[in-house]
Amino acid sequence: MYKKILSVFAAVLTLILILTQIAPHSNLHNEDHNESKNILISSSIYNSINATLAGPIIIASGMSADTFLQKTLKDEENLSQKEIEAIMSEYLSAIKEKFGYTAAFVVSEKTHRYFTPKGISRIIAPKEDPYDIWYQFFLDSNKDFDLDTDRDQVNDYKWTIFINMRIKDKDGSLLGVCGIGLFIDDLQAELSRSEKEYGVKINLIDPDGLVQADTDSTNIENAYIYEAISDNAVGKSYVYTDKGKSGFRLTRYMDKLEWFLVVQGFASQKRPLIYDLTVILLALIMICQLFITLFSRKATVHTYLKKSATTEDLLTGLPNRNYLKESYGELGIFNTLRYKSLVMFDIDRFKTINENRDGDKIILGVVEHAKDTVGEKGLIFRWSGDEFVVFSENEAEETATKFKELCEKLKNSLDITISVGIVKIDFTKSIKTNYHRAVQACYLVKEEGGNGVEVKK
Repeated sequence: MYKKILSVFAAVLTLILILTQIAPHSNLHNEDHNESKNILISSSIYNSINATLAGPIIIASGMSADTFLQKTLKDEENLSQKEIEAIMSEYLSAIKEKFGYTAAFVVSEKTHRYFTPKGISRIIAPKEDPYDIWYQFFLDSNKDFDLDTDRDQVNDYKWTIFINMRIKDKDGSLLGVCGIGLFIDDLQAELSRSEKEYGVKINLIDPDGLVQADTDSTNIENAYIYEAISDNAVGKSYVYTDKGKSGFRLTRYMDKLEWFLVVQGFASQKRPLIYDLTVILLALIMICQLFITLFSRKATVHTYLKKSATTEDLLTGLPNRNYLKESYGELGIFNTLRYKSLVMFDIDRFKTINENRDGDKIILGVVEHAKDTVGEKGLIFRWSGDEFVVFSENEAEETATKFKELCEKLKNSLDITISVGIVKIDFTKSIKTNYHRAVQACYLVKEEGGNGVEVKK
């Protein structure tokens, strides 16, 4: 019986070897043609996205350079709240009426007032309100310009791409931050038209692979496309990846946005029918021969790979943000009373460390020590880059003691320091709100130079 199977196997293999000498050469021109065509399609999408975002970027840039706005912010202390609110409301309303952007805003560095077309929305308080931490992060980045995808509190918590610009006086002193918010559904409409027209999937992702724009809102700030980051797209060129029968992927860095455009689709080129039939026949023979021994193992491996690609960090094997979505639902509400405290920590000055040492090795070393610290009493997530989140079963004070010990271990063994923020979990709030409270605590440690633990009451 086995001799017959091997005879058939050998005959089919011989036929395949003959066909593979013919089919690839006959399709070579078509493959080159399809790659060029897909690059042209991606270029069209790239230009379309640039055109959609160019408007708000230009307007935000014009606002930051507007001498009237600069003078108004410098004179703010000489005006009553009613006067400054009226001036800023009129200014932002004019932008809204002329250009159609509802989410135009200005934040005063002196008073932290958040101005909108409707007036003063609130007072920015990064150390008290988790939703305001973006402001301090932007200032700490030392960038003059930044894009940030977030929900807009002022406009019914719509997903919005915020274009943030620094406002400086002639001496370079910071006066505030201004910007335009582009509702994500405006961009989604553009992406949807392109996806339908070209039969592709389009995403914008940040340098960590986190999705910033998608036609499916549930993926925004939630899903990752790690493999696109490994394409190492730089400059103005596309990195083309042929995924065989799975299709193709094109990645390009958008330098103005500091994001990556990822276009994925099914390959259009087809091999001769006899070639595919031969491959199928060979697969059937092998499956029949190895069915009992390999089927269950193959199914297990497939399930594991699928799970790994969606819920596990590729470098560390830790659960990622997608794990939270699958485990705690779209709203991200704790569904267990098991955990008592939430920890957020990151590596101090990791950018410099990564430039001079093996960043991946450092990350893996931190994870190893963190696992020893948390043990069986918690769950560690790789949130993004060098940032980690821990759900701990211990109370906040006990957790703080353990993480102070971790700080010492990392300093002695890896010659690095970390900043740690810890909060008692408030089960009436979302995971995101608890996380932002921990971020605020972590930021207090950063202000003191890092290498420490802060518990936020």
